[in-house]
Amino acid sequence: MSPEAKRPEWYQRDVQGINADAQRLLENYSGLAPEEVLPHILSLRDEAFDVYHYACIGQMRFLSFNLSRMPFWARVLERLRADLSSGFLDAGCCFGQELRFLADQGIASNQLFGCDLEQIFIDLGYQLFRDKGRLQATFVVGDLSADDVHFNNGEIVQKLNGKIDIVFASSLFHMWDWDTQVKVATHLVRICCQKSGIMITGRQMGSVQGDHYTMAGMKDGAVHYRHDPETMVRFWDAVGEATQTSWKVEAGLYWAEEVDQMKNMPWGDDKIRMIWWCATRQ
Repeated sequence: MSPEAKRPEWYQRDVQGINADAQRLLENYSGLAPEEVLPHILSLRDEAFDVYHYACIGQMRFLSFNLSRMPFWARVLERLRADLSSGFLDAGCCFGQELRFLADQGIASNQLFGCDLEQIFIDLGYQLFRDKGRLQATFVVGDLSADDVHFNNGEIVQKLNGKIDIVFASSLFHMWDWDTQVKVATHLVRICCQKSGIMITGRQMGSVQGDHYTMAGMKDGAVHYRHDPETMVRFWDAVGEATQTSWKVEAGLYWAEEVDQMKNMPWGDDKIRMIWWCATRQ
């Protein structure tokens, strides 16, 4: 059976175009002709999906530039522009589209860092944006959810430790249960600069009722935790206790295109929302 025949029902097949931000970036930053953009993207999307069946890839959400739509965006941009020593990490960067967006906004690419579980996504990002040798961002492969011993001896710590002032984690934390999310957050705290003002931010699948939910249609027994704003505050209290740090937390639920898409997934329900959050170290 061909890879295409194995793709799930929710895989977006009839793609007629992409969002204006992605189209503009691929034309202006990457130098693609307008008519080249869509076939170029679809070819690389299919290659990536054959490695990992992530919904964000299959449904073309890897081309969404979410950082600039977040309530904390202005603070992130101002800080990176004002302090050229500030480092920005896209945690779970996939193709690194947010880093290219920041570079296109004039942020020096040596301030930009990305990590992902698979090298192929980083390689495909260079192919997608055609900037190998031009983008000076640092990309690292590693597992943020590894046990502490393996994480502390791994490439993420070796290459990023003490260089990060701002973290953006998009569609990342919702992959795990509460305890694993706490572990991942403590690992992010570990690699950030150890000072007040550090921002660890994100957006992901949430719920009007924070709780563990079964991921029907995924591996047997898989559960993950969907936050509401109140549980997000408690979550960062737990992270603070584990790391002997204190965090001011802002969070809010919102509706986005992904909500409609996720409701049609086997594990979808009417309580699903998106949640944004920003934890600032005190």
